[in-house]
Amino acid sequence: MKKIVIPFLLLVNSTFGQAPDFTYTNKCFGDQTIFAASSSLPDTAIQMWQWDLNNDGIYELTGDSIVHFFTTAGTFPVKLKITPHFGSADSITHNVVISPLPNVNFIVDNLCTGSVATYYSISTISSGNITQWKWDFDNNGNVDNTSNDTVTFSVGGTPTSYFSRLTCVSDSGCSSFATKSITVFQTPTAAFSIADTCLNNNTMFTNYSTITSPDYFRWNFGDGTQTTTSGNASHTYASPGYYNVFLIAVTLNGCRDTSNSIVATINSLPVVTIDTSSVTSFFEGGSVVLTAQGANSYLWNTSATTQSITVMQSGSYSVMGTDAKGCSSSAYIKVTKETIPDTVAVSSSILTPNGDGINDYFTIENKEAYQSCLLKVYNMWNVLVFSKERYNNDWAGTYNDKPLPDGAYYYIVTCDDKPMIKGNINILLK
Repeated sequence: MKKIVIPFLLLVNSTFGQAPDFTYTNKCFGDQTIFAASSSLPDTAIQMWQWDLNNDGIYELTGDSIVHFFTTAGTFPVKLKITPHFGSADSITHNVVISPLPNVNFIVDNLCTGSVATYYSISTISSGNITQWKWDFDNNGNVDNTSNDTVTFSVGGTPTSYFSRLTCVSDSGCSSFATKSITVFQTPTAAFSIADTCLNNNTMFTNYSTITSPDYFRWNFGDGTQTTTSGNASHTYASPGYYNVFLIAVTLNGCRDTSNSIVATINSLPVVTIDTSSVTSFFEGGSVVLTAQGANSYLWNTSATTQSITVMQSGSYSVMGTDAKGCSSSAYIKVTKETIPDTVAVSSSILTPNGDGINDYFTIENKEAYQSCLLKVYNMWNVLVFSKERYNNDWAGTYNDKPLPDGAYYYIVTCDDKPMIKGNINILLK
């Protein structure tokens, strides 16, 4: 009987298989992934290594080591098939995970000279987590800060431009970076002045801030009100007092400065009055003295600048008084000119000039009404014994400084545009 010899290699393949396997490196999207195949068979026993990279049944690449670029991140079933020279083929499939790269982005706030800028990472990743943030503020290749996704950086006192770089690393070890041009803008200097004012007047605020590319100025007037302007400002306060005012200057680039507070002094107004000694009317030929009080200087609507004026016409009179701080207020009064009566009223028509205080003088009641009139007294023989304009109730029945004899006398009061007024007088010396 003929003896049949079976090769040992075929026996091994049929009994134990090829035990195919593979490893891969560069698991981050954007890198070329390197696959390395392995088997329990020696390489000389293997006829072919075939790779199905997308589980579609089609083997795209061959070789015990291949390089492939995945066009997206994700999980991909990759199949390795090994065909020996002798025996049947064997295969294995592994899920290959290609991790996404961080989508790196950041923003910077407060890029103003002399300030501390804040860098905010707004980076994202489609799966997994970002675990490291490597900040290179001046893009010189050196990592300046790795503490967090939000960091600060002192930008210095001079306007300038530079590049900053952020590298983010995921929990899968995948990293990417972004670089941005950073511009540091000049910080403004807010400053202003105030002129002390009087209540009810506009207080003027002069803005002399040092600023480039101004956006707006925000005023706080210290009385609970604010306003925004493009330059100077004005404000009317409701009450006198002292108000702490400050100004915020803001540029178009978002840089801002707050001024020191300045006290606005709002002075109260003087209380101006007009004193007339309770007399606000007069008769033809008379007058009223108006005296202003409560200020340091005065201006009447008659153009007079004295404290007191004498008025001889009816009408409304006003005075503006100004105090030592330059604040002013006004007072008003109405003066009336009365009509002279058609008759003269006298206290007792009997004159007894004996010095006892009773009927010693010829007295006309309401004598102010006749200040523009002429009083004449005659005896019964029509001899003029007394004559006086603006009579002041001071005739004691004398003629040439000597007492007149007892007897009957009569008086005549003559006013410019009035009929003569007549009356009788009896002088009794005992």
